[in-house]
Amino acid sequence: MIPIIKKALKRIFSSNRRKQIRRCRRHIKSFLNPKKKVSLSEIRSILVDDFGLAKGDKIIVSSSFGNLNADFSPKEMVELLMNIIGPEGLIMMPFYPPVNSTEWALKHETFDMRNNKSSMGVLTNVFAHMPDVFMSKHPIKAVCAWGKGAEDIVKDHDKSTTPFYWDSPYGRLLKIHSKSLGVGARNMLPMHTIEDVLTEPIGFYYQKEKYALDIIDKDGNRSSVTTFVHDENILSRCVSSNDYIASLNCKTFKMRKVGYQCLCTIDNDDLYNTCIEQFKKGHTRLKK
Repeated sequence: MIPIIKKALKRIFSSNRRKQIRRCRRHIKSFLNPKKKVSLSEIRSILVDDFGLAKGDKIIVSSSFGNLNADFSPKEMVELLMNIIGPEGLIMMPFYPPVNSTEWALKHETFDMRNNKSSMGVLTNVFAHMPDVFMSKHPIKAVCAWGKGAEDIVKDHDKSTTPFYWDSPYGRLLKIHSKSLGVGARNMLPMHTIEDVLTEPIGFYYQKEKYALDIIDKDGNRSSVTTFVHDENILSRCVSSNDYIASLNCKTFKMRKVGYQCLCTIDNDDLYNTCIEQFKKGHTRLKK
């Protein structure tokens, strides 16, 4: 019933209202089932000892910080990741507009990356404004990066074939040995890249017509970016990336229950290579 309810809520409520509902649900869960606060040392132990994160790793992070039930701040979580990975590694996080991408595109809103908050969680908003973090120029699927090669990996996102294709920051990260990390969330962002590069025709998961959307970058420069926008009718026919990845039984997929959700990780090479074989068999997220 949960996927059905989620789809119904998506049709009825705006993305901001859905965020409020999720926050309220989390508060209710916390009240009815209080849990011991999770410490930063516990998180470090899982990331380093269980998941094997280390200096020089390249990771892309999806997050829902409130689900951790943490006794520390989002800034401390970001600093922990930076300390573990080190400047010789690379950390990426999505930085999307404050509402659903389709809603944003239909209203032709201007994405002001200096002032608009990211819809991808408080962790992404903190990360985006940390020193030496670079942000890609994209009106709906921007990404922030820190570490070795950060400036290069985010460049020319406004010119990418699709927001997630090989020539995007997400695609570039998939080409190098990297990992995905879920912090209080189970969704893995490379799935969009994998679908874009393995599915014909290119742009299958998107609306047929592109949108010309305005953006104001971190330096205050305004520009217009023409981009594909996901087709919600197609995405509504897909199983969640969480459930799909769990069904693949990838050897490198690890998950540990933390707070009200979990921490999880997967090697992106493992995920990509497994998906190549599964897509050949017709086993994709798209339900028949």
